[in-house]
Amino acid sequence: MKKSLKKLIENTILFEYNLPNKELAINKTCVTHPEISDDCYKVVDSDSLNKIIYESMLYYAYDEFQLKDGNHQKMFSKAFNSKFRYNYTATELAKRKLGIYGEALLYSILKEKYKTDTLVSRGYFYDIQKKSEVTGYDSFHLIEKEGEIQLWFGETKFYEDCKSAINSVFNSIEKAISDDYLINTNFTTILQSKGNIVDKNSKIYKILDKWDKCIIENLEQELIDNNIKLVYPILITFDKINNDYNETIKTAINHINDNFNHLTFDNISLEYSIFFILVPIDDVKTSKETIIKWIDTKEPLML
Repeated sequence: MKKSLKKLIENTILFEYNLPNKELAINKTCVTHPEISDDCYKVVDSDSLNKIIYESMLYYAYDEFQLKDGNHQKMFSKAFNSKFRYNYTATELAKRKLGIYGEALLYSILKEKYKTDTLVSRGYFYDIQKKSEVTGYDSFHLIEKEGEIQLWFGETKFYEDCKSAINSVFNSIEKAISDDYLINTNFTTILQSKGNIVDKNSKIYKILDKWDKCIIENLEQELIDNNIKLVYPILITFDKINNDYNETIKTAINHINDNFNHLTFDNISLEYSIFFILVPIDDVKTSKETIIKWIDTKEPLML
């Protein structure tokens, strides 16, 4: 990722506080891992956020090997035709409903705020025949630290209304936190992406290389035996309520805890953690409209 974009993210998306927050009497969500906090960020400038999302689409679509020595402006334009479900002649409403805005933002936040490395570019998952992205997580990142491997497979919603965004997340969360979804729907791609790992001596590369060269009888057990954990960050970006940041955060958390405290995740054998990243902003609709205008007019990328 270019330095100008990294700097823009650093100066625009600022950490505000963790949850639970005793001082503000705001709890964390009922599904967040007991040992992990939810994280709340504040956006200091809407135009800068729009630019972050627009620019991040390039890195969301291509991995570092594809971008090296490439013409980024041409690759960026190509991505909307060959990787994203973007139809230049579609209505404004149809364009606003695309998931790419939140997905690109999640990519940048995970890379810059949580220091994850991309396992495979999400834009890879484009089905040419169906002209749509295939079903899967919204992000594929990894962390290898002190012998522990974490696969970060995230979800994101970029909605005007926080309750609608939350409801949409929970419509799919039980399916996503399951062995079947992780192993059968997404893990083939993980195996295919081992070539994207720079350090061939890393633990994750050696494990993937081993799996790629033999028949694995029980992949779930292999994941457990290799101490691989699933981390599921959920980014929700939505309009502030009455321009009150803290009250907006409280409303979002209360909605989750009042409506989804019955959930259990019994269909996954891998150790997992869920946490939320909450980013209230001034106007989601206006942000999307601005980004759409830049896409349609092929706004040049930053240097």
